[in-house]
Amino acid sequence: MTPDYRTEVGQLFGVQFPSAFDDPQFDARAELGRVLFHDRMLSQNGAVSCGSCHLQSHGFAEPKALSQGLRRELTERNASHLANPAQQFSYFWDGRANDLTTQVTMPIENHVEMGFRNLETLVLRLDQLDYYAPLFESAFGTEEASVDRIQQALSTFLSCLVTCRSEADAVLEQAMPEFWNPWSVLDGSMALEGFDALEKRGFELFHGSAQCANCHGGPHFNGWGMDFADIGLDHDPEESDVNAVNVGGFFGGWGPTAMKVPSLRNVALTAPYMHDGRFATLDAVLDHYSHGILDVPTLDARLRDWGNSTLLGGPVDITIEPIFFPVDIENVPPVRMDFTSEERAALKAFLHTLTDHAFVQDTRFSDPFVQR
Repeated sequence: MTPDYRTEVGQLFGVQFPSAFDDPQFDARAELGRVLFHDRMLSQNGAVSCGSCHLQSHGFAEPKALSQGLRRELTERNASHLANPAQQFSYFWDGRANDLTTQVTMPIENHVEMGFRNLETLVLRLDQLDYYAPLFESAFGTEEASVDRIQQALSTFLSCLVTCRSEADAVLEQAMPEFWNPWSVLDGSMALEGFDALEKRGFELFHGSAQCANCHGGPHFNGWGMDFADIGLDHDPEESDVNAVNVGGFFGGWGPTAMKVPSLRNVALTAPYMHDGRFATLDAVLDHYSHGILDVPTLDARLRDWGNSTLLGGPVDITIEPIFFPVDIENVPPVRMDFTSEERAALKAFLHTLTDHAFVQDTRFSDPFVQR
């Protein structure tokens, strides 16, 4: 029997989830997408699937810095975890795709990852696999595969990957069911019932003095799904072209060193961290933000310490040309959070409340090829 893929949550903090699916073939389309997602035959040599690098038990990430493609070559970047992908506005670390339906086949076409240079060749393969004919018929009314149908099925399945059943969700939805408003907690006008003292302190730090929410704001903890930032990591000079970046931009730069701000949902499960998987633990990430941010020209302005800037000693020219503040950022040092041991413990305690155990155990998203 085909599972019911419609999420039981209509909205979370006023953000609408795709729950009102009127299409009678929706579940069949999602089930086809699930099979495609986990099928190694979607790689040219049958070695890897989408699910090979996006493991459900790890929040649909992989516990490796870089993944191995169909010929065991390493990918250029860490496999992004999947958390409410239908609620995002850009995909991949560099944001090179902004449509879920077309994004889903880009890894299949990648020569390192899955190796199908021509998707029509994949269509011919699926037509030869006997288990796909009834799945396509249930999903679309006829047995034939096509590139468009593959994309629709995969994107439908991904749209079902709704993670919203964590401890934090239960607490925060009760406090703010219709509007995301963490500031009411900070000013004391709203109480959070359900967090212990350390978790509540972590929430307050995250949205307050630790400044995490400056980039990871919103109910998905990802800057509302459209935020990019250079966070002051050391980069390979061959990958960084400063001339391609808006160096004087108030919000940092948009270029090779600016990466997508990921969702922090299930973050305790998705190590290692950053676009290249350089940090093995949450402690290593906190070390970076505590005292490791490098003073690079492309550093995002939200990670500069404007309070200790020499610019504040006199008037600042904020003429916009056309939308960037032309300030001498070399006089604005990176922030140094210098977290105490108590603050680190509190932040980690809150981040662990973002783990959705039901999501990573949901059989609707599991690998149907478990016996292979």
